[in-house]
Amino acid sequence: MSETPYSDHFDDIYFAVEDGLTESKYVFLEKNNLPEGWQGKDKFVIAETGFGTGLNFLCAWTAFEETTNPAQHLHYYSFEKYPLSKDDIQKYLAHWSGEFGGRLERLIAEYPLRIGGWHTLRLTPQVTLTVIFDDVNRAIPQLETPVNCWFLDGHAPSKNPDMWSETVFQHIGRLSREGTRFATFTSAGIVRRGLQAAGFTVSKTKGFGTKKEMSIGIFEQSTRPSYQKQRPQKIAIIGGGIAGAAMSDSLVQRGCDVMLFEKSGLASGGSGNERGLCNPRISAHRGNEADFYSPAFLAATRRLKTLSKGHDIQLRASGSLHLLSDEAKAKRYQSFVEHWGWHSDHARIISAAESTEIAGVPITQDSLYMPDSIMLSPRKATEYLAQSATLILKDIQSIQQVGEKWHVDGIEFDGVILCGGYDVIQFKETRDLPLEKVRGQVTKVKTSAFFNQLKTNLCYGGYASVPDNGETIIGSTFQKWLDEENLLPEDDEDNISKLREVAPHLAEGLVAIGGRASFRCAAKDRAPVIGQIKDCHNLYISTAHGSHGIISSIMAAEFLTAKICGEHQILPTSTEKFISPSRFKK
Repeated sequence: MSETPYSDHFDDIYFAVEDGLTESKYVFLEKNNLPEGWQGKDKFVIAETGFGTGLNFLCAWTAFEETTNPAQHLHYYSFEKYPLSKDDIQKYLAHWSGEFGGRLERLIAEYPLRIGGWHTLRLTPQVTLTVIFDDVNRAIPQLETPVNCWFLDGHAPSKNPDMWSETVFQHIGRLSREGTRFATFTSAGIVRRGLQAAGFTVSKTKGFGTKKEMSIGIFEQSTRPSYQKQRPQKIAIIGGGIAGAAMSDSLVQRGCDVMLFEKSGLASGGSGNERGLCNPRISAHRGNEADFYSPAFLAATRRLKTLSKGHDIQLRASGSLHLLSDEAKAKRYQSFVEHWGWHSDHARIISAAESTEIAGVPITQDSLYMPDSIMLSPRKATEYLAQSATLILKDIQSIQQVGEKWHVDGIEFDGVILCGGYDVIQFKETRDLPLEKVRGQVTKVKTSAFFNQLKTNLCYGGYASVPDNGETIIGSTFQKWLDEENLLPEDDEDNISKLREVAPHLAEGLVAIGGRASFRCAAKDRAPVIGQIKDCHNLYISTAHGSHGIISSIMAAEFLTAKICGEHQILPTSTEKFISPSRFKK
């Protein structure tokens, strides 16, 4: 018999190992009138308070696929402030593995890193899980998707009162529609009164096993019907960098017919670098930047690792050390660790001695260590991500809306996505966006025998990648004022000098043997620009990804694909506004 799962945070068990599976099915499926409740519904949404081991989700996933047709879809949202590890989930649920037909193993394989944010997993064509690692009181106001059914789990109100707050009850009511059900193991008065005030008709029923009572209810207030979006099928993407390629990849996976237009060849701009690092943009406090870049980091590293299994994108899972090279960085990185909600397995401040051990070369500063960061070839990733689209090498002169269709140089499409970096301002619909070009030059150097011992990427305002075949890339300049495509020797020296300031022993003897200059696109407020262009039906944009373009481009593709295909919400509402092109409208 497996070990009983226990929460140190709440001094409480998750379930009794002897009958936890039967209890989960009784409380959350049977008492929510499932599977009957999802019969005849093309889309069904379950929201859960308290993911825990994932047992309730596995029960719902299994029952849904066993009792529905392949055209039906379940989107399951679950809030969890203190996520368990993969190992704990495996340990606590292993004895029930045979009950789920391989789904437990799939969940464990796809389970996200324990980093704060909204993490969406397309587990099968029929089932999507968005697990939200955050305090439910902070996260639930950001959800806008109507919910068909609530699994109110978590620990008892006496152990975890924050889970059963007035805020949570109010938003459960806001997200419910006529006929929405809930079930919960508790019959506590505070819970029944809170849900009644939110609009539910609440009743008690027989609890599981020796538990005398539990609560169930149904939302009976009349609400407006949800609008069903018409899904575009034929889509034009303009721009063949990693933003456009990721968009193509994501849309083709959903069955869309995609034409990718590029004037100069794939990855001809900033996406054409030989090596690039996947790191989040780090801010001191948890806000919209954190709520975008945390899931973006996870989504990108997951997609690129999957891509690397079939294609040589030169991916290396070498991690990154962000050196605390000055007081400002030390304060920002420490605050990041305290506020962003990343488990110490994935981000922690370490001493210079431990940094040295991890790096394989002497490091004289403390650092922020992110072991899950990866390095890859953005150029190769772009080429492979774009493979499934129809590539047309053409400089687009005009886009024109004709009724509900778009004409791209005379070819008709259901929708258009602008991914061409700074070039998007050539179109009248987007010419007023406050975008700027930023020149960046990276430097290729031949590495010394000493440098070849470096085992992890270093970030310090610039960056130095782990060596490969006696060479490495260091970079990058950041020049908003310069419009020069040729390599500049002084920029190579600048890149080497930045490394010399923090690690003189690594910079010793380095000489530039090549490099690349390209232009990134950034918005004036330094946030990417992703979303639908206001008042333009089925015209979207993904640009201004800046120096973190690998991860933000892939997140943008998943976000926009969900919007275009009429899928459910995958980012907080405030984060959607943070990246929206409409944020610049007065």
